[in-house]
Amino acid sequence: MKTLFLIFLTLTSTFFFSSSSQEASASGETDLETYIVSVEKPAGLLESNLHDWYTTFLPEATTSLSSNQQRIVHSYRNVITGFAARLTPQEAKAMEQKEGFISARVQRSFPLHTTFTPKFLGLPQNILRAGNASNYGEGVIIGMIDSGIKYDHPSFSDKGMPPPPARWRGRCDFNGKQTCNNKLIGARSFVSTARGIDLPWEEAYHGSHTSGIAAGCPVEGANVFGQANGTATGIAPRAHVAMYKACAVSCYDGDLLAAIDAAIDDGVDLLSISIGPESPFPFYYDVIALGAFRAIQKGIFVSCSAGNDGPYPSTVTNDAPWILTVGASTIDREIRATVKLGNNVELHGQSLFQPKDFHPRQPLPIVHPAAISNNESAAVCEKGSLKNIDVKGKIVICHMGQLRIEDKGKEVKDNGGAAMIVFNEQDDGYTTLATANVLPASHISYKDGLVLKNYLISTQSPTATISFQGTLIGKSQPAPQMASFSSRGPSTQSRGILKPDIVGPGLNILSAWGVSIDEATNPFNVISGTSMSCPHLSGVAALIKSAHPDWSPAAIKSAILTTAYTADLNGNPISTEQNVSATVFDRGSGHVHTLRALNPGLVYDIEPDDYIPYLCGLGYSEQQVRYIVQRKVNCSTPTLIPGAQLNYPTFSMVLGAGDQMTYTRTVTNVGRPFSTYISKVLSPQGVAVKVMPSVIRFKDLNDKASYTVTFTRLENVTRSSIIGQGSLVWNSIGDDGYKVVSTIAVVFV
Repeated sequence: MKTLFLIFLTLTSTFFFSSSSQEASASGETDLETYIVSVEKPAGLLESNLHDWYTTFLPEATTSLSSNQQRIVHSYRNVITGFAARLTPQEAKAMEQKEGFISARVQRSFPLHTTFTPKFLGLPQNILRAGNASNYGEGVIIGMIDSGIKYDHPSFSDKGMPPPPARWRGRCDFNGKQTCNNKLIGARSFVSTARGIDLPWEEAYHGSHTSGIAAGCPVEGANVFGQANGTATGIAPRAHVAMYKACAVSCYDGDLLAAIDAAIDDGVDLLSISIGPESPFPFYYDVIALGAFRAIQKGIFVSCSAGNDGPYPSTVTNDAPWILTVGASTIDREIRATVKLGNNVELHGQSLFQPKDFHPRQPLPIVHPAAISNNESAAVCEKGSLKNIDVKGKIVICHMGQLRIEDKGKEVKDNGGAAMIVFNEQDDGYTTLATANVLPASHISYKDGLVLKNYLISTQSPTATISFQGTLIGKSQPAPQMASFSSRGPSTQSRGILKPDIVGPGLNILSAWGVSIDEATNPFNVISGTSMSCPHLSGVAALIKSAHPDWSPAAIKSAILTTAYTADLNGNPISTEQNVSATVFDRGSGHVHTLRALNPGLVYDIEPDDYIPYLCGLGYSEQQVRYIVQRKVNCSTPTLIPGAQLNYPTFSMVLGAGDQMTYTRTVTNVGRPFSTYISKVLSPQGVAVKVMPSVIRFKDLNDKASYTVTFTRLENVTRSSIIGQGSLVWNSIGDDGYKVVSTIAVVFV
């Protein structure tokens, strides 16, 4: 379901432009485009001289341009050796003759992926009290790579916040105003416009929302239209926030690289990136993967959204193994709008707008434009599509399609419609949105949509009413459940790594907003997307980093993955939007369990250099691997490893007939001294799994132990699916109750 949730951010419809059209307006010269240029730094060149050296690659004619026409847009120091510059195709081609030149390509556009969730994640309720003595992310700096921030929103107040750590080297670029504080400690923009570099002020409101989720401070009475009312707080409310604006209405990878480059320089501890490519790229060609690798080399944890192209397989993006890739799931809160048909059947849907004055004295007639017009635009209630259909005073039925629900409602209202019912297409199943509609409305599931359509067929004069029950807790579909838009695995770039890694809340999430949509003093909004699930996990990572400041990014990821849970609140397996059990390629390791992740017992650690034999094993050339790790490498055969051999917290593999695979893992004891763990295996159907040794012991903290796992495909075993899934669990002996779970994913060929 590629479009359902991406389009519900108010900025959609203008997300995607070609680079040439953007740069033509910025430069005034129609043949100029922004290129990302990679070069090889000569030995002995000082970092302070990089920018001047980069200018030597430009055509000689550009050296006389005035400062506001300079071609170099960004100079990179960390993520790659290179720069972004405005060039003609001919000028980019001419660079190939320069000594040290490696490559130049036109930059690409990237889409942005978007009170109650801390409680849903199992955090203690005293997290909601300002001034709590616990460390809820204290001392941790979260770098948000996003679309800017509303600096004066109460979610970013610094009441009770300590100053930033001494290592902080960032700055605040709001036109010299003193707008940053001890919560929002930095704000910079890397978005180039015709006027130069933009300010970090929020334009799309996406960045304020994600920042509030990750680390917003408590704001009492947060709501939209009186719904989802409560104290809004980020997952790590005592963490510091630094905003790196890389997107306005569009995102371009040259700006993304510059933002990540600066965040690394400034001294952030984590990067939260709710942005991704429209389709997966090889890691050496993916700027987020490149920037994230340089970040983890510096000890910076990176969390990214998995993408909004679900529920289709192999749509997951941001799938490099050094990134925490986050899918989206539901919470057990709904903002109910119930449709009561003329035959007294009730269909429960959702709407954020809950009018108190919608009480028609009798059921209203229903009109279904799709049954009147053969025009698809009328079926989805596109702008101008209803002008020749009599909808006045009626409830209008709109198919979901690819248009925002709010825009459908405007078309219905503009043509005199009294109310609206939107029903899902089959792929979207039970995933429904609570949106800020402009008229009484309800968004219902695909199953209820079938009930509605059958009712329309059964009577010549269909009628209905809509009633509004407000915010309900624990009354919705099983939760957590996969959101239909959440992109799915398996990864197309590396079948040996299970992606997505984890899922977290991403449907109908309330957080800070740049403007009021309900005339409230403190603006909030409810939106959906993996953009929302990503900062939830960034906040969880900040909690872990604060509790364990010496842990590596890989150790933090391991803690999150090996403590996840795979059952919903009713004790049944987490399901998909179709109400069937989710697979490991839908949910990864499962849903994040925050408190268990703080104390996992064992972790699977990975050093940055450990990724080199893995990258070579993907078939990348030495030059391509060098582009990722930023140093010379040797991809000789003895050093290659398959993806599943990486010391990852999960196992993912492809097994053909008669295949047998053996992999080694090393765990580090972070639980307690003198501990013993016993293995327990839930084997995938049709696979034999043998663990050696089956018992591991530790004398001290930080001791390591290695084991091997052999996977053998069994012959003559009837399987119900081409996917096999299971788990390897290390259970501790004693009262501590550690349970370290590694998910197993198999694709049979």
